[in-house]
Amino acid sequence: MFSIVQSKLFGTLITIAALGVVGWFTPFAPLKFIVALASIVILALSMKPYIKRIAGLVVLSIVIFLVPMTVNLYSRVIFQALENLNVWPYVSVQTERKPTATIRIEPSISISIDGSLEVSLVEGRSLEYPSELKVRSLQDRLEISGGVSSRKYVLRIGTDGLKTLQLSATSISLKGEGSLEELELRATAVNVSGNLVSTRLFVDGTGVNMSGNFSGENLIVDGTGVNLNGKFSFARTKIDGTGVNLKIELSNCESVFVDAVGINGTIDVTGTLPTVLVLNGTGGTVTVRNKIGNKLQLQSSNVKIRSE
Repeated sequence: MFSIVQSKLFGTLITIAALGVVGWFTPFAPLKFIVALASIVILALSMKPYIKRIAGLVVLSIVIFLVPMTVNLYSRVIFQALENLNVWPYVSVQTERKPTATIRIEPSISISIDGSLEVSLVEGRSLEYPSELKVRSLQDRLEISGGVSSRKYVLRIGTDGLKTLQLSATSISLKGEGSLEELELRATAVNVSGNLVSTRLFVDGTGVNMSGNFSGENLIVDGTGVNLNGKFSFARTKIDGTGVNLKIELSNCESVFVDAVGINGTIDVTGTLPTVLVLNGTGGTVTVRNKIGNKLQLQSSNVKIRSE
């Protein structure tokens, strides 16, 4: 037979176990913390007869309740990050939303949503989008917002008359052809492919992948991992990253500055204009194929250069 103290202790343990289950399945982080704190307080109060052991039990309760809740919370964050970076397809639970509505484009379009974007640049003067997104039409400007983080939204944007396109989302996939005055992309993961001309092209993301033909006046890429593949023809180019991998042709570029921890890959320098190429890093190896002779001014800091 349990004594009265033992019975109370058993009841307390049952209560704390129930709170632990609630905390484990609760998706809201602040509530997890409150449940964990309540469990600790209940356990401590119930152990007054064993006051000398309260400190040890508090630590034990932290291990039992806070650690699993924290692991549960951060596992969700990690899985979401993997999904956004498209590096673990089995994690993806995104629901695709295809275009169901159409509106005439304006010279300037700004799209800022929760969730992922898949954008195709096409001919024409219309924008096709999922109707659940919110559209605000201003003078010479369209603003699109809304969305759910677990969904991918597919859009088709006509480029006839389009001058400025700004995209912001969890992840962005942009493909197609077009000529713009300004193209700005901001996301955790950015993937761009196609043939794009933009007076100013700005890309900001944790992971940045660009493949195709790109040209204009100014190119700015800011990312943690940057992978560039294709032909780039900009008067001024600035690339910042932690790891930068290059397999590119620089054609008629006046100045190209690459700053990163590690820089690797191959660069073909072509065209008729004098080019300044500066590679600043702490390591890496880059093969440079110089097709413009003494018109190339090459500077390197801590990056090994191989010439072909």
